[in-house]
Amino acid sequence: MIVAFFDFDGTITTKDSFLEFIAFSKGRHSLYKGILRYTPSILAYKMGCLSGHKLKERFITYFYKDLSIEIFSKKATQFVTEYIETIVRPNAMARIKWHQEQGHKVVVVSGSLKHWIKPWCDRLDIDQIATDIEVKDGKITGLLSGKNCIGMEKVTRIKSLYDMSHFEYIYAYGNSNGDKELLELANEKFYRHF
Repeated sequence: MIVAFFDFDGTITTKDSFLEFIAFSKGRHSLYKGILRYTPSILAYKMGCLSGHKLKERFITYFYKDLSIEIFSKKATQFVTEYIETIVRPNAMARIKWHQEQGHKVVVVSGSLKHWIKPWCDRLDIDQIATDIEVKDGKITGLLSGKNCIGMEKVTRIKSLYDMSHFEYIYAYGNSNGDKELLELANEKFYRHF
């Protein structure tokens, strides 16, 4: 079996889908207000003083804490239906289609939330591994459920779901430092190109 692992944000898409989802669900003005509020956290993340996991939780808490997961999931489905294709790279879609035509397994491995990654992947009949959010009593707590799916966590999740010995050849596509470990899995790696 041959497999192709794709990062999502910045690789398949032209923009960060988490930020675009916030703009879609809350309004762009609200997104900018949140970015302004968390500028010190963003700077701390850029300097390596704050993890991406913690930064993501701060944004989820600010925008979605105590929101019904049912409402959140409906908005995520609407995001996939109405918006996400506007940020998908045509050459990424062409490459995914090529892999499918060759009979290769295609897997999206993303730090973005499964609530829009899964429905998007389901439409294309491809597998997905993504970050999840914690829900209690039907409401979003503001925390992640498990680890943020970036860096080494991408590899850990892949190996927990797939027997790597079954893959005779591995392709991997990424665009950032968070994809380095994913790319290292591959026989053939593509960094910021297809």
